[in-house]
Amino acid sequence: GGGGDGGGGGAVVAATAATPRAAMAGAYNYVVTAQKPTAVTHSLKGNFTGAEDENLVVGKGTRFELHTLTPEGLQPVFDVGVYGRIACMLFFRPAGEKRDLLFISTEAKKFCVLAYDPETNQLVTRATADVADRIGRDTDGGQIALVDPDCSLIAMHIYDGLLKIVPIDARGHLSEAFNVRLEELVVRDLAFLHGTERPTLCVLYEDAKGARHIKTYVLDVASKGREEGAWHQANVDRTASLLIPVPAPLGGVLCVAENVLAYFSCRDGGASKAIAVPRMSVKAFGRMDADGSRYLLGDSWGGLFVVLLRHDGSSVDDLSVDRLGTTSIPSTITYLDNSLVFLGSCFGNSQLVKLNAERDEESGSYLDVLESYDNLGPIIDFCVIDMERQGQGLVVTCSGAFKDGSLRVVRNGIGIDEQAVVELPGIKGIWSLRPSFEGAHDKFLVQSFIGETRVFAIEDEEMEETDIDGFDADAQTLCCANMVGDLLLQVTAAGVRLASCTTLAQVASWAPEGGVRITVAAASPSQVLVALAGGEVVYLEVDAAAQTVAVAARGTLP
Repeated sequence: GGGGDGGGGGAVVAATAATPRAAMAGAYNYVVTAQKPTAVTHSLKGNFTGAEDENLVVGKGTRFELHTLTPEGLQPVFDVGVYGRIACMLFFRPAGEKRDLLFISTEAKKFCVLAYDPETNQLVTRATADVADRIGRDTDGGQIALVDPDCSLIAMHIYDGLLKIVPIDARGHLSEAFNVRLEELVVRDLAFLHGTERPTLCVLYEDAKGARHIKTYVLDVASKGREEGAWHQANVDRTASLLIPVPAPLGGVLCVAENVLAYFSCRDGGASKAIAVPRMSVKAFGRMDADGSRYLLGDSWGGLFVVLLRHDGSSVDDLSVDRLGTTSIPSTITYLDNSLVFLGSCFGNSQLVKLNAERDEESGSYLDVLESYDNLGPIIDFCVIDMERQGQGLVVTCSGAFKDGSLRVVRNGIGIDEQAVVELPGIKGIWSLRPSFEGAHDKFLVQSFIGETRVFAIEDEEMEETDIDGFDADAQTLCCANMVGDLLLQVTAAGVRLASCTTLAQVASWAPEGGVRITVAAASPSQVLVALAGGEVVYLEVDAAAQTVAVAARGTLP
């Protein structure tokens, strides 16, 4: 797969070879991807790895990621490179298939169909093809790929005035593609209608005078042609830019403009509804319910809206739009389940958001951001600096756009993902202890504060506060460790304590003479080193058999 570029949030590094031969013949360059693309352009939800599995596919420029939805959250399955930049992605399931298939087209006008093989746990390429024509003008708005509700064909709008049709036969195999001529040269959006006997395509287009209209075409694979549908709508709002298909039995489409939201039944004599909405330039949408009752809309200012279609099961009675809150500027919206929404962004960080039934009184939002996924793109400018003058440069990038713009620092190293945050004011130290010296996993978490020590125990993935009777809970812990002989060590300012891993009771102790305080301590599995106030250092050894701790040597620092 290719590397990312500035627009996709990836970073490409060029270096010069320094070999003697290169010095004689001239410099040679090589290019390597230093950062995978991070800008999210596409996201889909489907049943890809299994009939009962719920999967999220995220497209990032030249790569896509496959995740599985679990009670613990999103679990990554694959991170796959693509030979080209992803232009379109969609799930479809032909007759006879138990799982969804993944269709991917690239900006180079090539596509592939991928399936999952559960026996080998690998991706399988079902089909590939090049759909480029020798002549044709690329569409200004980019490629559009759609599959009709009955999975009988895939329609691709690649060139102005042409529609590429890829038939799907009864066995689910893709047949040879052919072109269908469109009279409309400036197509703003396309959508397949649901609940029709034959594949019916709804076209939102702009005429030579700048007015926008909607018309329908019935596609015929057998004759490799099309005929005009019975329904059309002239002179919709001049800012209309998006068609959202509504599933059967309601059918029809939602037409989204900057200040108007309209529903068209797309049937002769069918009812149409339109309402005025706050100004919004919608860039992404996601369907929430299987019957098409609710949709999420995201605009170019980061506003997230919910659209509700009130209906009686066969016809829409009314529409309503409510603002839920503010997010990153979305390029794609996918409703997962249980009020969880994935918002992919090209201009800021992608987010996993929870929808709440009650509005937050302080922020006025119905949203909680559960996770945020860093995105470097689009990188407008960058520079390399060496702040510590150690030869390791840092890349400072001007990332993002509009309200999501930011300065970011990129450096080589190991990334750390934050899993949880707990506020612990005044904490001075923290240690983990195993239930025995040979234990493979930790059981206790010891937290040290000024004037006290708290111990938490982990049982069945739950953590709750407990007591180790052999420890001094009313003193600050300076050092804590597992010792040989299944002993637990605690060092406080007053002395050294050993407790049994089995009974948790104290088995041995040592305290400095004259009540001198311990200031610093360190330990190995059988040794303890403490520093006393006044500069004296005491070395102690632990006898595992006798379960004792005794002074082996002492000295005074100059």
